[in-house]
Amino acid sequence: MKVLTFITSSNRRGYTKQVVDRLTIGIKDNGGTNEVLFMDDYKIDYCTGCRACENGKGCILEDDFNEIIQKIREADYFIFTAPIFWNDIAGHSKMFLDRLNSIGYNPDLTMDGKLCCMIITHYSKNINSFVIENTHRCLASGSFAVNKILDIGNLMDRKFEEYELEDYEDIGYELEEYEVIPHKLDLESATL
Repeated sequence: MKVLTFITSSNRRGYTKQVVDRLTIGIKDNGGTNEVLFMDDYKIDYCTGCRACENGKGCILEDDFNEIIQKIREADYFIFTAPIFWNDIAGHSKMFLDRLNSIGYNPDLTMDGKLCCMIITHYSKNINSFVIENTHRCLASGSFAVNKILDIGNLMDRKFEEYELEDYEDIGYELEEYEVIPHKLDLESATL
């Protein structure tokens, strides 16, 4: 299995990277590979709402987004990571998710149910479930099939225990085996 991981955290040695490193061990133990990309190495602009993508040719902005999407498309599995800043995923992480809308207007550009793991890291003991649901919704809008969500919290001034890191190796080994997590949009509670 060829995995592509997109780390949107700017901390290259932080909690997210520690988790991804251990997932990678499990992926490799199962005969796979994991290419890790850091968002900071790419230029990704915010969606301008120009709607040019509705012509079915993808996003017209001249940055690195389409290059990253092509790398994801060539992989068998996608891992998306995002840190939580002030009760929601970081703005730069959301910027990438906003751009996923551009691939939805052409069947040749969509991810067509590509399996995906979503990793959210934060200092809180727990976060509002809306953050996880909305991030899941954004990935689903890009036609990803999320089959694993890792909500990794309570990270303020602590280190991972070795048994926790070993659990991530097991998850990496089994990534393809998890059931797809259904996504729903409850418009009744989401609108006024």
